[in-house]
Amino acid sequence: MAMLVSLVGMSLTAALVPVVVSQITSTRVVSGRTQSLDAAQAGIDTALGQLRAATASGTPLVGELELLPPCVMTGRQEADGLRYSVTVAYYGLPDDPADTTPLLLDCPPLDVPVTAILTATGTGSPGASLTAGAPDTRTVEATYTFKTNNENITGGAIQLAEPTVNPLCMDGGTTPVTMQLCDAGGSSDQRFAYTTDLAIKLIASETTATPAGLCLDATLPHSAASSVTLEPCLGRVARQQWSLDNNSNFRGTSDGVNLDNFCINLRNAGQVGSQLTLGSCGNVHNLRTFRPQTGTGAGMASAATGQLVNFKQFSRCLDVTNHQWDWEYMIVWFCKQAPDGNVPWNQKWTLPTVVAPADRSDPERIRTAGSGNPGACLRTPTSTTGFVTMSLCPLTGVLTDDRLKWTVFGNTGTYATSYRIMDTYGNCLTPADLTVANPEVHVDGTAKLKVAPCTASELQKWNAPANFNEPLALTDTNEK
Repeated sequence: MAMLVSLVGMSLTAALVPVVVSQITSTRVVSGRTQSLDAAQAGIDTALGQLRAATASGTPLVGELELLPPCVMTGRQEADGLRYSVTVAYYGLPDDPADTTPLLLDCPPLDVPVTAILTATGTGSPGASLTAGAPDTRTVEATYTFKTNNENITGGAIQLAEPTVNPLCMDGGTTPVTMQLCDAGGSSDQRFAYTTDLAIKLIASETTATPAGLCLDATLPHSAASSVTLEPCLGRVARQQWSLDNNSNFRGTSDGVNLDNFCINLRNAGQVGSQLTLGSCGNVHNLRTFRPQTGTGAGMASAATGQLVNFKQFSRCLDVTNHQWDWEYMIVWFCKQAPDGNVPWNQKWTLPTVVAPADRSDPERIRTAGSGNPGACLRTPTSTTGFVTMSLCPLTGVLTDDRLKWTVFGNTGTYATSYRIMDTYGNCLTPADLTVANPEVHVDGTAKLKVAPCTASELQKWNAPANFNEPLALTDTNEK
């Protein structure tokens, strides 16, 4: 009997040996995979730290292009033997303003990137190859988004109003600046930003040599026929300030406060290759009337100047059509500018106030303001098929017409509901969508103003901060 028990015990022990060995092997495999993942994550963390540290000395919020990390890095953690390899792919804005696909930049990048794709392969095995997919390795990928000071200004073409067939666009490929045939697919030489300094900056000109970019410049004192050139951007200086006026002319200033009588003109009206010069001002469509695309930016226009800037069409502002308050529809026109902020009354508004800690105003009037204004209020249509119009109204007092009441929203803490303007029926102020087939537009192609059911659409956001849609710095982290 004792021998039988002993034999059974030996049999059970022999049977358990492969189970224990299997468990030890499985534990080692799991541990090895965990170490490899830790190593890959360490690589991501290292690259992220170098990206964040690529700043100018003494100015931690200002990036330095030449300090960006190299496109291939390797490293190890001596304490636990973890090794990693990281590749960094930098992406910038595409040439086509309508294209949302990021453009892969040279390495090291010569232009300011907007994102970087970090790919890290890690291992805890001394003999493993640091190649994605190799035995005993794991690979992690993440996207880093650079913060810039013009988050909602992707840039756009500045087109001459005429000719409409074979149109001409400002082109920064040479200096003095010329007018060339608009590139249908977009061109980096034709992508400009209209900054809060009232400068017209060539987006692609932000390089190591000119970190602030190149801006349109005309020597002071202004004089007829003097050239408009591209020079390093100097900030808020009169020689680089251009204010879009009632005629959609870019008008200069001699002192940074008052408009002067010199506007940007073509040397030869309507001709391909014509240089830009200074000349007189007025409504001549093939000589000095310009139509900036929506991506160029709003210049100085903001709540501070009494204007209502659309977030999606970021160069367009709420406008009383043709300065006629009784027009059959209102429009969202090119944002008008003045160095002192005193823009014409047909884009200047008295708005309901959002007082903290509230995130929206009481229902109130949106009324014309500024010198010469007729005292008219924005009036919502009775259905979403109609257009927003104007109606004469008092500056103060109780409103008896509910169609004149609007609720202005600030930052509600929720992206969808922030910075909208809602009427008494619960619909939201919105311009016609210019990206659809046959949009509802004014004769010059700007959007007519309507209301629509409230959504999270950027078309329904007004006077939102330029970086309101700013993404998280590191996103889309996943294992490949």
